[in-house]
Amino acid sequence: MDRERMQERLLSRRRKWERFGFCISFCLGLFFYSQAWSQTAVVCTDSLTGFIYGQDNRQQTARLPLPGATVYVREIAKGAVADANGHFSLTGLCAGKYTLEYQFIGYTTFVRTVRIPTSDTTAASATLLAENVTLNEVTVTEHRSEAQQLLQTQASLSGSALDQTRGQSLGESLKALSGLYSIQTGPSISKPVIHGLYSNRIIILNNGIRQEDQQWGTEHAPQVDQFLASRLTVIKGAASIRYGSDAIGGVILVEPKAMVEQPGIRGEVNVVGATNGRMGTASGMLEGAFGKALPGLSWRMQGTIKRSGYVQTPNYFLENTSYHENNFSGDIHYDHGPWGAEVFYSRFDTKIGLFTGAQVGSLADLYAAINRSEPLSQPGFSYALNRPYQDVQHDLFKARAYLSTKKGGTLTATFARQQNTRREYDYVSFSGALNPELYLKLVTHTLDLVWEHSAVKNKRGGVWSGSAGFNGITQGNVRQYLFLIPNFRNYGAGLFAIERYAVNRWTLEAGLRYDYRWLRAYFLNETTKQTYYTTHNWQNVNGSLGAAYQLRPNLTLTANLSTAWRAPNVADLYSNGLHQSAVAYEIGNPNLQPEQAYNGNLVLAYSGKRLSGEIGVYNNLIHNYIYLRPDSVPIIRQRGAFPAYTYTQVQATFRGIDATLTYKFTDQLTLTTKNSLLFAYNQTDRDYLVFIPPNRSDNTLRYEWSKWGRLTNVYVSVSGLYVARQNRAPNVTSRQENGNVIFTGDFASPPPAYFLLGAELGFTTPVGGQSMSVILSGSNLANVAYRDYLNRFRYFADEPGRNISLKVRLPFSVLTHS
Repeated sequence: MDRERMQERLLSRRRKWERFGFCISFCLGLFFYSQAWSQTAVVCTDSLTGFIYGQDNRQQTARLPLPGATVYVREIAKGAVADANGHFSLTGLCAGKYTLEYQFIGYTTFVRTVRIPTSDTTAASATLLAENVTLNEVTVTEHRSEAQQLLQTQASLSGSALDQTRGQSLGESLKALSGLYSIQTGPSISKPVIHGLYSNRIIILNNGIRQEDQQWGTEHAPQVDQFLASRLTVIKGAASIRYGSDAIGGVILVEPKAMVEQPGIRGEVNVVGATNGRMGTASGMLEGAFGKALPGLSWRMQGTIKRSGYVQTPNYFLENTSYHENNFSGDIHYDHGPWGAEVFYSRFDTKIGLFTGAQVGSLADLYAAINRSEPLSQPGFSYALNRPYQDVQHDLFKARAYLSTKKGGTLTATFARQQNTRREYDYVSFSGALNPELYLKLVTHTLDLVWEHSAVKNKRGGVWSGSAGFNGITQGNVRQYLFLIPNFRNYGAGLFAIERYAVNRWTLEAGLRYDYRWLRAYFLNETTKQTYYTTHNWQNVNGSLGAAYQLRPNLTLTANLSTAWRAPNVADLYSNGLHQSAVAYEIGNPNLQPEQAYNGNLVLAYSGKRLSGEIGVYNNLIHNYIYLRPDSVPIIRQRGAFPAYTYTQVQATFRGIDATLTYKFTDQLTLTTKNSLLFAYNQTDRDYLVFIPPNRSDNTLRYEWSKWGRLTNVYVSVSGLYVARQNRAPNVTSRQENGNVIFTGDFASPPPAYFLLGAELGFTTPVGGQSMSVILSGSNLANVAYRDYLNRFRYFADEPGRNISLKVRLPFSVLTHS
């Protein structure tokens, strides 16, 4: 009883600190906004006006205004949006030199420098070229970003912000964005989570291709090489109109950089080292173009190798948590005036050790492991990678071609073939020493036809733009050895149309989509040894409406209403076996119905001289929400005893707030706060849901020097991450039934809140005529022992302790021609 009272007192204190932490973040946000609205322009009274035009090709002499195009002043983080006539105005500027960045969907970004005051009335005007047009023998061919085609809440990582995450997995990298989390299985497996939704509710576009890599498993991390990307973009909220069913939670776009066209051979080398796990990563890229010899032809090759050993918590090593990764990709582009083609291939090969402390042999061992504060086995460091482990290969082939005409717009056809081969080896071999216990091979073919019509300007000055298209997919899965899911065939097709209208300060968007899905699962009758099958087919229509309004030159309000759906996958319906990697027995439900989501987002974005940021609110109502409920009787098999999870369907709501604010105390000192609050509820059972991300607040103080001796772009930062205890989780109860212990809600209560301290130092220095960037960072510097609620192995072990990492990036040129 004394121990229970002490735990209650500790829990009460943690809750008080949780409320205190969020009160502090909220007060900081109020202070920053009060500072923004109290700013005056008494000293800075200069202004800058101009027009933004668009031009479709080199020969065209007529220019069209680009309503909705943006101009951004880098030095003061301030921007403006062009009106229906392409006109913009920037006020409250001080005298000085500024860098202006002009952007519009479907046109190349243009950057120029102006000095204020100026007598040249055209100094700030700009003409943007369509993305397949080049300038002054151009250097790159830029294809339109998929994300820019939708008027939805978005966030992205690129440039130095992306460089700071190099060496991490995709899921870990995206945690730098508000509203993004990751669900983990040990320290090496991480899946991205958007507003509480993950796995099959998130679509990942890898170089424009919908990634299909058995993503239904919570411990099936995306097979994507993060070094391949120059930008990671996240569309938050339902985005099924453009990308198809399943995009209930959002879409993640892994976008490589544009291909070069300037003749020569160039490349870069990235090297990452880390103390925890003694991890080492090397990634290299070579690219080039042939210039006048073969105009329009360019190529790229890229590869990555990664090795890591046992991860260390503050008090012990996690046995068998080694990690191996070998990746390769190649890309060939040919762009010739109005048409072009691309061929791309990539292979992702990984071997992931699974923590042996999560392996149990009986019910007593299972309960003892959950209640134990530390694992029984605590070896020293090793690079060994033994059973249990995952061995996964993902191959992707892509062929794309496009044709553009002045009046007809652009038609793009993309075909892709993917093969995902997954082998999972158990702690004890039941299929032979050399064979896996679980073998799954998924082959996917996709075909996308997208037509983007040319922009049309009406008499009122408004501009219409939009697209329509077809998406098709076929899949076949083959399994061997122990049963988890059956063999299956899957077909899907969709038609969509999206139209956008921009006039004055308004941008409006509407979309409509029809989808059809067909699934057939194959089984073996153990008595007759005959094969039989069950067939499902579903169809659905969904729509979206969006609007953006420029309240002030530096203040924009965006709203979006959309619906989305997801048909049950074969794992939801027919799982019935031990999932080796998850160390869990999963049971499907063949009576599940498709999920239907109704999503709303509202975002207020502000860009001022000192303060910038955005606050967004969202609400996602999902009928027939499918999830794995951990409240079944533990399953006992020859291999041992395992927690059992049953696929269950309820009506659920996900609502929350994302807030990212940046305040510049001086030109060098900046404070950034990123806060995510999420409230999810099971309306059917009047209870909370499991594995929902807790509230979090990530705050960074950064100081910059433009130059320090030979070093440039120097900065140092200190960060603090606070993650609250998940108090909105089902109560954990247990009872005896037929000699077994039955848990309800979960197998253990959510862990306490935690606070992690981090720091980072970065700079650029000249090396052999090139600029080498160096980043030294540290995480969990206080070496705090903690457990994360979203880690499936939190029942058995702590999270990793202190980690110091060094990232070096060096570009180089092998051959260059003028």
